[in-house]
Formats: sequence, C-alpha cells, structure tokens
Amino acid sequence: MFTITDLRTFKEALSAAADGPFFPDWEFSSLFGFEREEFRRLASEFNETSTVSDRQLIAISNACNNLLGYPHRKESVWSQWLDASPEELAAAYSRLKARRHVA
Repeated sequence: MFTITDLRTFKEALSAAADGPFFPDWEFSSLFGFEREEFRRLASEFNETSTVSDRQLIAISNACNNLLGYPHRKESVWSQWLDASPEELAAAYSRLKARRHVA
C-alpha cells in the first residue's frame, strides 16, 4: 500500500508528534483527537511490516497535517526528529490522502 520510505516517514512523524517539542500538552488532544499517551502507543505499535490500522491512519494523518500546518515554530529542530524535509513529508501525506480516497 505504501513505500518503505513513506512508512519510515510516517513512523518518524508519529514519533515527532508524540515526543517532540512541536505540540504543547494542553492542546495535544484537541489537535490529534487522542490523548498523548494513546497517541504514543499507536506510534510505538506502528512499523513498516505490519498492517496499518484505521486508528493509526488517523494518527498518521493528524501527525502529518499538524507537523506541516500547526504554527509550532520549531523548524530549527525539525531535522532532529525527522529525516524527511517538510516537502517530503507533504508528498508522502499527499500519497496517503490519495490512497485513503481510493480505498
């Protein structure tokens, strides 16, 4: 369904959203639809070889959308959390959205 590169990018996005400096605790559940601990669990269970659950797809979508669109002002530390550039994350997210509409 997804390339290995996409899956690795999504894993990094989940980890960055869950544990990185991008989103304040007080706003996390409003932004993501999950409490941070549940989001961390979904992120930790995600890997490149397993089937992606519907809840993980929601988490991935929210991570990509918020990393790209939320005014976190943490661009200076982006590369400490993600190997993919914002443009590469946006491209992977576009492929995710296209595939979700097809399914």
